[in-house]
Amino acid sequence: MKKISATWTIALVISLMFILGNAISVFAFPARGDLQNTGNFPIKELPKGIFSWKLETGSKITGAPVVDGGTIYVGNHNGEVYAISLNSGEVKWKYQCDGSILGPVSTDDKKVYVGTFAGNVYALDKKSGTFIWNAKVDGPVMSGTFAFGDTVYVGCNEGSFYALNSKNGGYKWQFQAYRGFQSIPAIAEGFVFVGSFGGRFHALDPKSGSERWGGNTEGAMKGAPLYVDGKVYYITDNGYVRAVKLKGVVPLWHKYIGAPLGSSPAYVRGTLYIGGQDGKLYAVSADKGDVVWSYEVGSPINSSPVYAGGVLFFGSNDGYFYAIDSNSGDLLWKYEADSDIVADPSLGEGAVVFATMRGTLYVIK
Repeated sequence: MKKISATWTIALVISLMFILGNAISVFAFPARGDLQNTGNFPIKELPKGIFSWKLETGSKITGAPVVDGGTIYVGNHNGEVYAISLNSGEVKWKYQCDGSILGPVSTDDKKVYVGTFAGNVYALDKKSGTFIWNAKVDGPVMSGTFAFGDTVYVGCNEGSFYALNSKNGGYKWQFQAYRGFQSIPAIAEGFVFVGSFGGRFHALDPKSGSERWGGNTEGAMKGAPLYVDGKVYYITDNGYVRAVKLKGVVPLWHKYIGAPLGSSPAYVRGTLYIGGQDGKLYAVSADKGDVVWSYEVGSPINSSPVYAGGVLFFGSNDGYFYAIDSNSGDLLWKYEADSDIVADPSLGEGAVVFATMRGTLYVIK
């Protein structure tokens, strides 16, 4: 009996390893790596800076490509949504929407969700690109979409932030703010965190959309908020970073970094990494807000850094894509693309995906 029991145990372990391995291989990474927008991508194999393939879509790409298993989903300013093989660059399908796609798309197990400048949100079949539903919102979608559970969150430039039913596009609730939303939210601790271009940070109830707490900021917010270890971090365009302890809503610090900030922050082991309009990537202490080091590229950094395995990846308006050591700020490699890079990059196993203002999607392995 012991031998049979041991055999079954080994078989069970092997089965679990197979299931987990496949679950990891098909995991859909949100635009900022996780629901908390930390910019961390849990990949095992890092890209080494070697060109793999590129695809010219013919129109600007400003929204982050999303890697879902072996497929990349991305939209462009022509209103086209692409599903592309991560390994080969083969276009699996393409769908034409009614307006420009400025932000990232999002996915769940069956659908791709897309927001357009014409004020529509689309749900498409993830495998075929077939239209499923669309919902009309009250203004241009600048921030892209953010899918979580049975809800799709989307912010509009006219000041509305929506929660839509992912099954049919029905309206769950609508939150109204002064001016619009130009970044995706973060989901954590029973809150939806989002900042508005009108200069206010909002912590919303995901069921009702009511503001449970919030506060005015020094300026407009285009970068996505970030949650980690019981704290929320957010930045303003004019160069300030804030840290708030969630329990008790206690302001911890706010600091002027030294330049207008162009990207969403990433977080790695007590350090925030933020791109500046002065052409510097800043490493900022998450405890105090002090600048630890900076790496200068010479052109504005609007492409938010992402992280894996000790390396930060980001693009710049100088047309180069960079990989630098997250501890020292030393350059590991860079790649020259065909135009400015303002969209956030994404990571897949052994690959980094980024896009340019000329509309070219690159995969570097």
